[in-house]
Amino acid sequence: MGTPAAPSAGNAQSRLNPSTTDFQVSRYSFYALGILTLVNFLNYIDRQILPSVAPLMAIDLHLTDTEIGAMEASLLLSFTVLAPLFGRLGDRYSRTKLMATAAVIWSLATGLTGLMDHFPILPGSIHVNLPLIQFSLELSGVAIVLCLVRAIVGVGESSYSTITPSLIADYFPPERRATALGVFQAAIPMGFALGYVIGVILAHFFGWRMAFMIVGLPGLITAWFVWRLREPVRGASEHKVQSPITAGGSDQTLARQSEVVQESWLRTSWQILRTRDWLLSTAGYTALTFVLGAFGTWANILLVRDKGLSVTQAGITLGLVSLFAGAAGTFGGGWLADRLITRRRDAYFLVCAASSALGVIPVFVVLSANSPRIFIPAIFLAVFFLFINNAPFHAILINSVPPLVRATAVALNIVIIHIMGDVISRFGVGVLSDSIQAGGLSLIARVAALLGIEAQRQHLTAALLVVPISLLISSLLFLWGAVSQKTAAS
Repeated sequence: MGTPAAPSAGNAQSRLNPSTTDFQVSRYSFYALGILTLVNFLNYIDRQILPSVAPLMAIDLHLTDTEIGAMEASLLLSFTVLAPLFGRLGDRYSRTKLMATAAVIWSLATGLTGLMDHFPILPGSIHVNLPLIQFSLELSGVAIVLCLVRAIVGVGESSYSTITPSLIADYFPPERRATALGVFQAAIPMGFALGYVIGVILAHFFGWRMAFMIVGLPGLITAWFVWRLREPVRGASEHKVQSPITAGGSDQTLARQSEVVQESWLRTSWQILRTRDWLLSTAGYTALTFVLGAFGTWANILLVRDKGLSVTQAGITLGLVSLFAGAAGTFGGGWLADRLITRRRDAYFLVCAASSALGVIPVFVVLSANSPRIFIPAIFLAVFFLFINNAPFHAILINSVPPLVRATAVALNIVIIHIMGDVISRFGVGVLSDSIQAGGLSLIARVAALLGIEAQRQHLTAALLVVPISLLISSLLFLWGAVSQKTAAS
């Protein structure tokens, strides 16, 4: 990758041309990064608050597992579908104003989640027969309104998450950009993990309705600071120097770059979809995202309903485990993959394949064990192995396509992994759970019985048996990528 060479080339050019100077990072850039990271942290707390208090909501509002899954899927669906639109808006209008507006939207929608069952006009219920799984899907009026308000949360989060990286890029030069983006992204696992803890603690002392209202308030306050951030000039932090490749007037290079930039979005997307490493890595990570979505939505309910923990115990346990195991897996996976890549070209794929495979047994233990001394350490191991994939997968993704189309490649990946991954698992596991409880899906019930799981009583646990299957599929797809990469190199 050529990025590390850019600063030295820029310095050499600066010595030859006094009019060219390096971009100086001001204190204000760090202040802006702090504000943007804080809001991102609040963003993921707001997203995770519903799974943390879902057991209480289910009892109070008589929600089925299908309805809880539909609420989670609604947020992710709007988040994913609208990301390309907000990307285009962010390229044309004030990013700080768009982001501040987004923070207000998702914060208000989060607070309103606790009040929507008192909405004066509730829609009628929806009934849909699903003969394939012998189940009649039903969404109550309360569930439909909650799905709508969670979709609005997704609208705000989509705008903020899509636009913010480009703003940070204009505050920091290329050689400082990765660190700045790393700080911003670090808020994601922290917000995800602490969302469990904060949600259950607030619900314990003030009730689940007030929990939504309280966590929505800080976003409204910080939105004011985002609104007042100075909008940097687009591209201001880029080094205004000629690279060694183009300094000699390489017309062929410039022509090729122009050709790539001018290609239509559909043509570029088709070329990316035909790239073997991109396609296989995205397929493998889609199966893994299915697992992550199921964990994020259903783990808390599983611990409360089928494992006997209180809502507070379950939330704190999951928060702490996710924080430490997730961090260890993310950093450990990156370190291991970078050590092995010097010896094997297919190391990134192999690390992903191995970690997905190693996660299968801990997941089975979590589902079948009833003692906290067994299933809590198993949850730690499962989360650890799930997050090992993160760094090497993104390395494969970025390395598999030319620099000029990487943004498009990442956007396509986001759409695919969510639409075909956790949108399905968050909603689908709920549908399976209710279907098993109603006496359907006898095959899953028989498999559950072999593991000592009473399907009728532990119907959510039985439904989650699809998780280790998805992990195995993820491992096989990553292994396919490793074999293909090794074959191509030979």
